[in-house]
Amino acid sequence: MYNIDNSAPSITNCIFLNNSVINCGGGMFNQYSSSPTIIHCIFLNNSSGLDHGGGMSNEYSSSPNVTDCTFQNNSAGLYGGGIANKTSASPSITSCTFLNNSASCGSGVYNWRDSSPSITNCTFLNNSASSGGGIYNYQSSPNITNCMFRNNNVVGYGGGMCNRYSSSPNVTNC
Repeated sequence: MYNIDNSAPSITNCIFLNNSVINCGGGMFNQYSSSPTIIHCIFLNNSSGLDHGGGMSNEYSSSPNVTDCTFQNNSAGLYGGGIANKTSASPSITSCTFLNNSASCGSGVYNWRDSSPSITNCTFLNNSASSGGGIYNYQSSPNITNCMFRNNNVVGYGGGMCNRYSSSPNVTNC
């Protein structure tokens, strides 16, 4: 699904399965201030081959509300196997599970350049990356509350979370 230019669909009880793109957003791509509401959906086995957002990509001030969703077995060639947030994207991600996703950086969630998502009551389990198995932050300041990071694997840095280049996450009760 591609949402662009202030689009705001409501998506409930849907499955995004076995989708692939070369660049961004294997399951869903939200761009230019698009803010869909996504509730109780499954993003399974999606991929973005060369770039970011295997399950979902959010860019340029897009701020979806993602609640009670599962991101499982998604992959990205570079960033954000589950979700990639780039250039001032600030989604609300609540009660979601990130399981067995893979990417070079940020297998669960990747936040880049002024992206400040709110990530609450989420589980990051068995994700794998070069750095940032659960979450990777690059010049970003997410709020992360009541989340669990377990068995995420990296060959570089930050099995649970990697923070680089002036990232200042606020992490509470994790």
